[in-house]
Amino acid sequence: MIRFLKHSEIDKDSWNKTAHTALNPTIFVDFDFLSIGNPNWCALVEDDYQSIMPLPVRSKLSIKYVFTPFFYNRMGIFSKKEISPELVKEFIDAIPRKYKQIDLFLNENNPCELIDNKVIEMVSHRLGLKQSYETIVRQYSQNTSRNIKSAQKQDLQYIENASIKETIRLFQHNRGKRKAVHYKKRDYYTLMRMAHHAHNQGLLDNVGVLSEGKLIAGALFLKDNGKIWFWFSGRDNTQADKKAMFFLIDEYIRRHAEQQYILDFNGSMNENVARLYKSFGGIPYTFNMLHYTRDFYLGGLIKLYKAIKS
Repeated sequence: MIRFLKHSEIDKDSWNKTAHTALNPTIFVDFDFLSIGNPNWCALVEDDYQSIMPLPVRSKLSIKYVFTPFFYNRMGIFSKKEISPELVKEFIDAIPRKYKQIDLFLNENNPCELIDNKVIEMVSHRLGLKQSYETIVRQYSQNTSRNIKSAQKQDLQYIENASIKETIRLFQHNRGKRKAVHYKKRDYYTLMRMAHHAHNQGLLDNVGVLSEGKLIAGALFLKDNGKIWFWFSGRDNTQADKKAMFFLIDEYIRRHAEQQYILDFNGSMNENVARLYKSFGGIPYTFNMLHYTRDFYLGGLIKLYKAIKS
């Protein structure tokens, strides 16, 4: 039986036991990690926590909905057993009717054949790091190799333990000023808390590139059960000619080659960003996003709200 539980009703120990020992574990469904991004998240739980599904929730215009919080790469169903299309459908059908809009990333272990009318296909890119650096480099595009060589001629210094705050600030005051970016101050603060939480557990590589002693590019790489996410990055647009981000990614790959990790670039539906990830040898793969509106009139209302906000 699948039960809906409010945050206060979830048994933390039972939840984490399943989250950490599932066939498809991820830090993104750890109880504390979830609670940083969405303190009142709810959940669907099968029997005695045999299978679990976090439901981050909030409301706007008095409309309650399920969503994927910023900076959370995967959600969906997690279980100690193999997840069947039938189980996925049971969980989706169990989402309470009061949540009218559903926008939730699923994970690769959630087969969606029985709910394909409620999902859209997303694309990410990943690179196996167990290869030698020399083998990986041969997979770089010519343009990326050229940019790396150009960066190596600059007076750039790769550093570990770069300031998390400064990396976030680099994004905030550069790319973050674009109209298409919808992060608010509270979102950056949440990211800061999440990053420090991961860092305190030894799960975060916060690296950067200095030029003349100044941080001009930074990135947060999140270690997650055999996977490393290229989680967040920022760079100084006024220093774009130094190709610091190419330098940073290449050096990170160099230092982690021949290790049992998969580097997931956390893809993008933006063609330019996806092209960058692919240029480092990233192989595209797909996962699904649960995306549907329960009441026909809400679609137009939500679009109107987004148009006014933008």
